[in-house]
Amino acid sequence: MTAPTPDASGNIAAGYYHAEGDAPGTVRYWDGTGWASDPMLPPPGAISAPGGVFSQDRFGGVGIRIGAIVLDGIAFIVTAILVSIPFAEDVSNADNSFEFQINGWAALLGPIAFLALTVALVAATGASPGKLMVGLRITTADGVTPPGYGPAALRSLPWALTLIPFLGIVIWFGIVITSLVTISNDNECRSVFDRISNTRVVLKSRL
Repeated sequence: MTAPTPDASGNIAAGYYHAEGDAPGTVRYWDGTGWASDPMLPPPGAISAPGGVFSQDRFGGVGIRIGAIVLDGIAFIVTAILVSIPFAEDVSNADNSFEFQINGWAALLGPIAFLALTVALVAATGASPGKLMVGLRITTADGVTPPGYGPAALRSLPWALTLIPFLGIVIWFGIVITSLVTISNDNECRSVFDRISNTRVVLKSRL
């Protein structure tokens, strides 16, 4: 099986190409040095470029996904505070100052409320709060958005593990780091959440 045709500079950019000998209308992913996939139909929404390449520009990469994660974190903190305030108690310190303290089950209300809000937003709009703000949308494998409650709930399952007392913050960092690694190494920039729910994260402008 021959490599794709180099451009005028003699380079072969990574992307989707038709491979000689494969069925008409199919493509494979070329990682820059060799074929990295079996023959398949062009990915949903893939954009044809000169030379027969199907670019990955449609999918949300690491940079913009980090921005969405940061904004989701801010939204989470705001939601958790607003939901938890009614259950906060004044605690008197030795210096007669006061601080708010949230104990027991009330401490879980904020995270649970944010998860529920995120599932509802993804099902209705195709994006979490952070993704809405940076212009990303979640689609099904067929390119449909919003994806509905099924995929939205599946995408939230890993976050539910962060509710485990004491281990939650460690699990959160593990999920985020693993997702960024999988996004970087996946042809369609799929994260752990995308693999679980069979979804894709794309730029709104490329829907």
